[in-house]
Amino acid sequence: MRSVIRGFALLLFVLTLGVWFSLGGSMGWTKTSVELKKVDPVTEIEYVEYQNRFVPGVEVLALGVSGAVILFALTLIQIPTRTSKP
Repeated sequence: MRSVIRGFALLLFVLTLGVWFSLGGSMGWTKTSVELKKVDPVTEIEYVEYQNRFVPGVEVLALGVSGAVILFALTLIQIPTRTSKP
């Protein structure tokens, strides 16, 4: 049973890191829109457009990693077993 929970903790850790990196993880808070600086081709004035995109922040990374650590730590706790008296 402990190995299953440890495996799930490892899976949660790897998936959290993978999703965070693949979606362009930010060291700030989670963003649901990203600003894109563009230049008008005629006037050459720089302006900002916003693109709807999910960028996970550091809180998503912290939550996933801490969840994996807590699951792993639970497997280290020794639960005393009851012995039956004959």
